[in-house]
Amino acid sequence: MKPSIYYLCHLPVKAGGELVNFQHVAALRKLGWRAFVLLDDLSQIQIPSQPYPVPMVQMGPSMQWTSKDVLVLPEVTPAASWEPMKLWACRKVMHNQNPFYTFQSFPRMADLDAYGLLGGLTCSDFTAQMLQRMGSTMPWQTVHPYILPIFTSADQKHKKRQIVYMPRKRPTETALLRHLFINKHPHWTDIPWIEIRDMSRQQVAKVLGESLVFASFSHLEGLGLPPLEAMAAGCLVCGFDGWGGQEYATRDNGRWVADGDLEAFADALSLTLAQTEAQNTAQRQAGQATAAKFSEAHFQTQLNQAWMMLLGSDAAHYRNPTQE
Repeated sequence: MKPSIYYLCHLPVKAGGELVNFQHVAALRKLGWRAFVLLDDLSQIQIPSQPYPVPMVQMGPSMQWTSKDVLVLPEVTPAASWEPMKLWACRKVMHNQNPFYTFQSFPRMADLDAYGLLGGLTCSDFTAQMLQRMGSTMPWQTVHPYILPIFTSADQKHKKRQIVYMPRKRPTETALLRHLFINKHPHWTDIPWIEIRDMSRQQVAKVLGESLVFASFSHLEGLGLPPLEAMAAGCLVCGFDGWGGQEYATRDNGRWVADGDLEAFADALSLTLAQTEAQNTAQRQAGQATAAKFSEAHFQTQLNQAWMMLLGSDAAHYRNPTQE
C-alpha cells in the first residue's frame, strides 16, 4: 500500500488558515499527489456541505499509520498533543501559518527542532524568516496562499464612499479608532462604516467590491489575507500591516501606519478619503497588481515544489501512477 499525505483539519471552517489547509489538499490531489483531509476529534461533520470536494478521513483509534505516511499539523496544535503523537508511526510536518502562534505547540524553538519533524511549511517568507530569527534551524518551505477569484471578479464599478473593516482581532482599538477619526476629522462624520462579521466569502467579496476604503486592523499575522482580498476587490487599503503584511505592503498599494498608532491611522483614513480620482486609480492599480501575485497558479507551483523538497527521493511514492 502506497503512503499518503494527511492534513489535520477542523470542521466547521472558521478561519482563513483552516480553509488554506483544505486548499492544500485540493491542489495536491489536482497535481497528482495522494493527499487527504484528516478531521480532528472535535470536528462537526456537515454533510453534504464540504469546504472543498476532497476525501475526508475521521481521526480515531482505527487509523492505521505506516512509517511513510505524512501527517501535516498546524502550529496551533496544543503542546500536550505532540508527545503522544511521537508514538505514531507516520512522519510529521508542521504547517506554520502564524509564527506568533508557534509557542502554543513548542515554547522553545530548540524543542521544535529536536522533535524530529520531516520539515515545515509556511505561508510567507516573513513567517519562515521569523522562525529562523527565533532560533529554528529546520528547513521551512514557503507556500503563499492564493486569493479566491470571487474577490477579483467582485463588481467594482459602483464604489460607495464607505469604510469596510474587520474588528475581530482588535475590537477595542477598532472602537477607539472610530472615535479618534470622527473627533479629529469631523467633516467625515457621515461616512458609513461597514463591519464584516459572520459573512460568507461571497458576501465579503460583494461588500469589498462596493466599498471605497478598507481599514486594515491586521494583528500578529503570518501573512494577512484580508488586506490582499480588499486590494483584489479594488479597495483603497489603509491601516496596519499586522507584521506579516510586510510581505506585500508598499507605499504605493496602501497607506500603512506603524502598528498601534491609532492617531496616525485616523489621519491616514482622512487622507485616503480626500484623494483625487487619479490618486485612487494609481493606488487601486498598485493594490491589484500586488494581489495578482497571489494567484492560484503560483500557489500550486510553490506547493508542488515544497513537497518535492520535503520528500526528496521518496516523492514518487506519494504520487498517483499517471503522475509518476
